[in-house]
Amino acid sequence: MNKDKLCLNAAEVSNQTGISLSLIRKLTRCGEIPHIRVGRRILYPVAEIEHWLKSRTIGGAMSAKEGDYVEH
Repeated sequence: MNKDKLCLNAAEVSNQTGISLSLIRKLTRCGEIPHIRVGRRILYPVAEIEHWLKSRTIGGAMSAKEGDYVEH
């Protein structure tokens, strides 16, 4: 994600994540994606979006504590 900016707009979030702009807007309306309102603008804090994406990761190293054995 872009480390130069603190916040992104919806189009930038879409470009950075690969999530369609229409889905970003839908997630915003439903309150599913972290965002802030500044006047009429809707901004997405980079750090919060990164955390939001990581919290939705399934499988991989994030799914088990380091050193734990998980049998599949």
